[in-house]
Amino acid sequence: MAIIAAFITCVLIWGSTWYGIELQLGIVPKEWSLAYRFGLAAIVMFLWCLLKREPLKLPEGGHKWALGTGLFFFSANYFMVYNGAVYLTSGLVAVAFSLMSFFSIFTGRIFLKNPIQLNVLLAASTGVLGLVLIFWPEISVISLNDAAVVGLAFCVAATLLASIGNTITGTESVKALKLFPFNAWGLFYGTLFNILFAVIGGQPPSFDVSAVYIISLIYLAVPGTVITFTIYIWLVNKIGIARSGYIAVMTPIVALTISTFLEGFVWTLPAILGLCLVIVGNIAINRSRSTVKA
Repeated sequence: MAIIAAFITCVLIWGSTWYGIELQLGIVPKEWSLAYRFGLAAIVMFLWCLLKREPLKLPEGGHKWALGTGLFFFSANYFMVYNGAVYLTSGLVAVAFSLMSFFSIFTGRIFLKNPIQLNVLLAASTGVLGLVLIFWPEISVISLNDAAVVGLAFCVAATLLASIGNTITGTESVKALKLFPFNAWGLFYGTLFNILFAVIGGQPPSFDVSAVYIISLIYLAVPGTVITFTIYIWLVNKIGIARSGYIAVMTPIVALTISTFLEGFVWTLPAILGLCLVIVGNIAINRSRSTVKA
């Protein structure tokens, strides 16, 4: 039950962060919004460790893994996603990012020597196919002659970077580390990288004092980062990176539901069929005999 609850929590919160991210765009440069989000998340995580009296000192080699997690999980992939979103609609960005279930399978094979299981691969493929059907109206208008190709390249690169971060969290070295301190340091290093990207971007820091921006920032930093990424890393240790990566296939469904009520998304027959395929794929992947039970 703990694994199911963790899976659902990540799906629901991450699925809603797509709308929260949209509320962040505008006055504040996106690179600085990322720095604020993960900086606030790092502060909350460190305070939590102090409150729970968790030792912040990592063993030898621990900072190396936290640095890699910060770069690939909390910084570079988000930087790529935000840049890709400049050229693509949110639906297509979600489809591209759902490929993490694929990339995690292969990066897990390359870096962790995990076997590629046919049933996991087929289930992930079913889910991705379902998402393609859901967002087909957006996909079908892409032309090789416009900037959408650039946006797609950004999003695919983001997904690959995220899958590498996903793989790092699945190593035995990371599993041996205490979860909360490791996550705190990962967020800290991710914040440093985000600040670096913002400085390189050349835009001076600014802040939006509107209630919408501040509330969405807090939501993205605390539930959308501190809570979900902590649960997610725990989940990776329990059921592996392949099945945990399938969360990336499910979260756009939540985003799509929110879009239906707040942005006027219209359901079509391909969209309904796509949702069915995502559900079938999710059931198949969770019924895999190799799933580790809590």
